[in-house]
Amino acid sequence: MTAKASTRTADWSLWRALEDWRAKRHELEPLFAAAGVPGELESLVNRVLVDLRRSPPTPPLASGDTQRDAEERARYHEGYYRHYDDSFYKVETMLALPWVPEMQALAGAIREELAALREAFQSQPGRKPDFARLEGLLQHYVKLDHPELPLPEGLLEGRRRGLTEIAGYPLLVQHALKDPYSDAVPPLTSNAFRDEFAARARAYLDTTWLHNTVVTQWYVALALDAGLARKKRDATDHARLAKLLKRRWPTLSILIPGFEQADQVWYLLLSGLTFLALFAEWWIAAGLLITWLSLSIGAHRAEKKQIDAHRASLVAQAATMKRVRDRFVAGLIPPGKLAFQLRQLDEAGEYYDEAVYALLAQHNYDEGE
Repeated sequence: MTAKASTRTADWSLWRALEDWRAKRHELEPLFAAAGVPGELESLVNRVLVDLRRSPPTPPLASGDTQRDAEERARYHEGYYRHYDDSFYKVETMLALPWVPEMQALAGAIREELAALREAFQSQPGRKPDFARLEGLLQHYVKLDHPELPLPEGLLEGRRRGLTEIAGYPLLVQHALKDPYSDAVPPLTSNAFRDEFAARARAYLDTTWLHNTVVTQWYVALALDAGLARKKRDATDHARLAKLLKRRWPTLSILIPGFEQADQVWYLLLSGLTFLALFAEWWIAAGLLITWLSLSIGAHRAEKKQIDAHRASLVAQAATMKRVRDRFVAGLIPPGKLAFQLRQLDEAGEYYDEAVYALLAQHNYDEGE
């Protein structure tokens, strides 16, 4: 498979994932509608067009009784009007559904046509008006092809691309994390992912029509996952924990941090020099070396205790972050409260960027709502 074909396959898989989420969360419907993906709109228009072509009620037969015939004729006119007004109500309901914003002018024209048709029914009861203009407007509305309201070239394609590349980014990361061999996104603990996430989050914040509570929750949950992954990495990174110590016993690993076996080589060299000094009866040098080695053992033990204590603290913080993340995903923590908790958990700003707090501010609400 070529690289271009592979890209097309990835886009299709991501679009399918978005479609699956759309079926589960109707809050995503406005995003697809703005991108020109009709959903139920097309079927609603087809049903309205079929209803408009249905045969109207037949007029009552004359009985010879003037009063009774007048009452029957009034009921007939009422039923005749209601027969078509049900279709008009369906059209009004359809116009209330989210759709491409550029079609609002056409929606206004459809409402004006409905008002004119209702007026025609009132002025000429029992007579079917011409629905040709209404049917044409409905067809243009759903097909987005009205000659007087052309859409800018590439508008819908750009929105669909933004829907996949920006709104679908958290789903792409989630899918990539399930595949250990996927290189679609950098590792969550890497600086490359942090920069990439910040860029996508900023693009999402700058794209107003994409703002949606579900997508915001995806981005925030991804930020929480990345922060938790970095916290776990820091808890298991011995070199990082050692660097956090205020005072360290001087060793070769401090001078050459990239050499993993630096301390082993250093103390092996000191031990060799100690044995050499003993055999050569250089008692002062041997005493100094033995004293240095003894102090080194005590210093390393003290450092190990500090590192273990710091690691335990990081593990406890990671557990707290995990609980906060799970409660937010379950909908138990509102964005405002989550922002306050994250600032407490990450006072130095090591794990959560300002973009996360900007995302939470997009859909802030009270806990009682």
